[in-house]
Amino acid sequence: MVGLMSLMLTNGLAQERVADAVALVDNMTAPADTLVVSGAPASDKYFRPQQLIAPAVLLGLGAWGLADDSPVDWLEQRARYDMNPNGKKCAADEYIQYVPTVAHLALGFIPGVKAKHNFRDRLLASVTANLLMAAATNTVKYTVKEQRPDGKKKNSFFSGHTATAFTGAELVRIEYGWGYGAAAYAVAAGTGFLRVYNKRHWVGDVLAGAGTGILCANAGYWLLPVWKRLFKIDKRDAARRAKKAGSPVVVAAPFYQPDDRAAGLSCSLVL
Repeated sequence: MVGLMSLMLTNGLAQERVADAVALVDNMTAPADTLVVSGAPASDKYFRPQQLIAPAVLLGLGAWGLADDSPVDWLEQRARYDMNPNGKKCAADEYIQYVPTVAHLALGFIPGVKAKHNFRDRLLASVTANLLMAAATNTVKYTVKEQRPDGKKKNSFFSGHTATAFTGAELVRIEYGWGYGAAAYAVAAGTGFLRVYNKRHWVGDVLAGAGTGILCANAGYWLLPVWKRLFKIDKRDAARRAKKAGSPVVVAAPFYQPDDRAAGLSCSLVL
């Protein structure tokens, strides 16, 4: 009986180690054009050409708004004079722009919410995306020098608040799917609306900001494998798993022999 129990326990440990080894080999032998997501199927890829469609359309429409007498410019003028004629301000956009980014990092800690990546990978993707977004926003703002609707500054194109909100919204969608992504996009759209309502941006600024945010969020995940290779993150994780799987295990089982009226504890070391 003791031998059978020891055999079963030893066999179970061996199966776990074989599974770990198979997973390790799968990651090492994945096709070169497949970027494997931690915790996701090996067929899941970070970059797909269709991810460029929405950013390209939004950026194109936003840039069209810079042209006088364009349809987007006409819409901008209508929004400037017909929306919020009394000039009332709503400061909510100063705060809600960050809600999607916080949600992207925090939702994975809520029981029952399934994230595609661990917190470290989410943080890497978020930092990359927001740094790219900030660099793009400030470069374009002080290159184009478009005057704001309220006439106070010449850094209107494109909206940094909107870009921040849509970066976070797309990060949420990528990480958690459209269920949570739709809510994050609603917050982002509200941020963009308030930028126009408060006469801080033209409609085209908001459209371009949204496109930039979506593009930078995807770039954050496109670059995730680069950072993992650069900092050897996957190799360190694999080494820790291998070390854990290869550590010796002590298997103990109590026994009693009624004929000899003897009892004791049988121990074996599984290497």
